[in-house]
Amino acid sequence: MPSPPPTTGLQQKAWLAYLSQELAAPADALVRHAEQLVEHTARSADLHTDVTGWRIRDRAAYLLATVQKIAAGEIDLAVDADRRGLRHDLRAAAGYVVSACEDLGETDAAADLHPHLGDTLAAARTFLGLIGSLRQFDPAAEPESELAGTIRDTLTALPAAVAGAAASADRTAPARLLLVDDNEFNRDLVARILTAQGHTVDTAAGGRAAMARLRDPAAPPVDLILCDLLMPEVTGIDLLRWAKADPRLWAVPVIMVSALGDEDGVLACISAGAEDYLTRPVRAELLRARIAGSLEKKRLRDRELVYQARIDRLVQAIFPPAVVDEWRKHESIRPRRHERVGVLFTDVAGFTAWCEQRRDQPEQVVATLQDLIARFETAAVRHGVQKIKTVGDAFMAAAGLSAADPNPALSLVRCGLDLIAAAAAHPAGWAVRVGVHVGPVVTGVLGQTQFSFDVWGHTVNAAARMESNGVPGRVTLSDEARRDVADAVDATPRAVGAKGLGELTVWDVTGLK
Repeated sequence: MPSPPPTTGLQQKAWLAYLSQELAAPADALVRHAEQLVEHTARSADLHTDVTGWRIRDRAAYLLATVQKIAAGEIDLAVDADRRGLRHDLRAAAGYVVSACEDLGETDAAADLHPHLGDTLAAARTFLGLIGSLRQFDPAAEPESELAGTIRDTLTALPAAVAGAAASADRTAPARLLLVDDNEFNRDLVARILTAQGHTVDTAAGGRAAMARLRDPAAPPVDLILCDLLMPEVTGIDLLRWAKADPRLWAVPVIMVSALGDEDGVLACISAGAEDYLTRPVRAELLRARIAGSLEKKRLRDRELVYQARIDRLVQAIFPPAVVDEWRKHESIRPRRHERVGVLFTDVAGFTAWCEQRRDQPEQVVATLQDLIARFETAAVRHGVQKIKTVGDAFMAAAGLSAADPNPALSLVRCGLDLIAAAAAHPAGWAVRVGVHVGPVVTGVLGQTQFSFDVWGHTVNAAARMESNGVPGRVTLSDEARRDVADAVDATPRAVGAKGLGELTVWDVTGLK
């Protein structure tokens, strides 16, 4: 057993920390192995094996409890005779565990006790060795070891670290806190401390009052809840579980405060969603630091939610609603064939020449085109048409793809006429060609780094040819599309030679019937 701890504050702390590091962890491991061992010895038909297992566990528990008292400074080691006596008791207890484990290893039950018997024996031997090494501890100086040096350096640096943490906490933006405590004295005391730290503090004299405050839609939202654990009727853990089950409150950090330092209470609160657990009496500096840390975590979570909302809006702007829903549910998009879909293409007549005239004004070109595409998107939404993509000044859309449409061709004709009107009314005064075809298509998402939802098939190619062979200011239909809208649209036929399609008849829409 080491000599008595030095009397100076820093050396005292270093000595006790050294003891805790050197002895407490091995003693704790010994207890855990012994508890596993006794579960197996208790099943033995041999009474001696059963009794020995319990005695091993009791000696291990005594070792751990004694080491914890020494490390906490609860045992006075100033008297040399008492130190020698304590060292003797620790060695006796650890020695018994070693001897008992060795004896059990010679019995018929040894095979049934593997590996716990060997683990317990190894832990006890380690503990004995540590007791022997600590006999050389010099009370006039800190322990000379790498661990002791680390402890000394850490303790020396702690005051500066505490000052830095306090300064950081002072820079934490003031927040609105809800303080929940049925004890008026505690509530007023903590409220004054928090108010002095710059926070706005709302108080509730119990769990029910806190629930009413948090339910009140007219009350400003709180950034953090500081809640007592032991309260009548609605306990602190009841309030914690209620708050974490509410979608409006689950992200609000909750710090539990109690006079109970019981590990089960801490575990119950953390498991229920508490951000932290403080034991009374709480230093004002510690309270400030814990609140600052919790508020910083909340700030980062709130920022993450904002970013996630932006990502969601971006995804919804890129992909059709059905594709977004499928991706959220399955994290993949299955390619699909759609039997009856209308596809529309538009192109601005003379756009290339218009751009060439403004080759030194790229911002104006993009802004003007952006305004036109925004008008196209508004028209598409109005007619229930899904925008697929834009390529330069070309605009592609589809009807009957994401939502059922009894007549996709008619929806696209109406949308196309609005697109033509929107382009003509635009300050640039553009004329656009619009082409429409209907038929089967395949849809899917391509890419690994930059995803793209797209549509493929003959229908897409045919719609593109209708546009390229169209007339500025007109919607041009294929024969198939025209048959679907014959009762609702006036159109004139025209013969064209379309690339990849040969000679065919197209129809230029002159108006709606």
